[in-house]
Order: sequence, then structure tokens, then C-alpha cells
Amino acid sequence: MRVLGGKTLIEAQVLGRYRQIDESAYQISTLSSEEDLNLIMVSTNVSDELAQGYKEALIRSMFNQDEINLYKTNYYIGENNGGYLSYIAFDVSKPKTTYSEERIKYIKEIMEKENTDRRTIAEYLILSDPKLSMANIKEVESALYRRNVQKLIDNSYYQLPDSSWTVYSNENTNS
Repeated sequence: MRVLGGKTLIEAQVLGRYRQIDESAYQISTLSSEEDLNLIMVSTNVSDELAQGYKEALIRSMFNQDEINLYKTNYYIGENNGGYLSYIAFDVSKPKTTYSEERIKYIKEIMEKENTDRRTIAEYLILSDPKLSMANIKEVESALYRRNVQKLIDNSYYQLPDSSWTVYSNENTNS
């Protein structure tokens, strides 16, 4: 996300600080206010810093979902069975759309950012529950994987527990 003094590129253009938006501006989004973060409930068992990191990761993940879903349905990334995203283009799948090397680099960057946010969320879930420790990370990641598969949109790749890949469709859940 490119922010100029708290304004997105479009806001900066409208308000007079004109800068041509080129093809490298794939995503333009902004938080409405600091109050958005305050709407997310956090555990009192964690530090303010950890709670803030969790909130920010959650918000970023929500804002990035449309873009992540675009790259999932174009077969560039998929949900792996560890609870994270994997770059699958050309290895597992044949992409529906051909992107430039610059765009592919961007896809990998946003995927890595999403994976970092997912790791932050998993660690927060562990640290906020006194019954859990970091030894439980695989269990938490497994639960997040199941949740992510339940939230998949049609024509998205995901990895099965046996490590094979398949394409999700609503028909998969109705049988």
C-alpha cells in the first residue's frame, strides 16, 4: 500500500498533489481511521504491542482478500495444507492469465505478506490462550487451514492433507 502523508495515491491526485498512477499501482487501499483498529477485540493476556500487531495483520489480511482471491482463481497461488499460501503457477497449475515478471514478483510479495500476517495471527491465538504454547503452532495452523478451505471461492487450488492439490468448487461441499 502506498500512502502519501496519510493519503492514497488517488486522494493525493484529487487533492492536488498529482502523480501519474501507472501499472505498478496494483492495489490502492487505506484504513478509514485509527478507530477501525479499536473495533477489533483483543485478549487481555497479551501485550499492547502484540495486540496491535494482531489487529494490523487482521486488517491487512481483510483488505488483501480480493486481490489474493484474484490470484487464486487465476491459478498463481493456492492454500497449502500448512495454513499458508503457496506459489503454484506452472508447477501445480496452468495459470488462466499470463502476467509480466514484474506482476509475478508482486504476486509473490503479497503472498509472503499474507503468510507473515497469518503467522502473526496464529502466534497471537497461541499467546492469548494460557492453555496453549508455541508447541501448539502446528495444531493452530491446521485449524487455520481448515478455516481457510471453508472460505475458499470457486476455482481456487488447495492442498489436501496427502499433499496433492485440487481445485475447489461449491459442488465439493454439497456432496
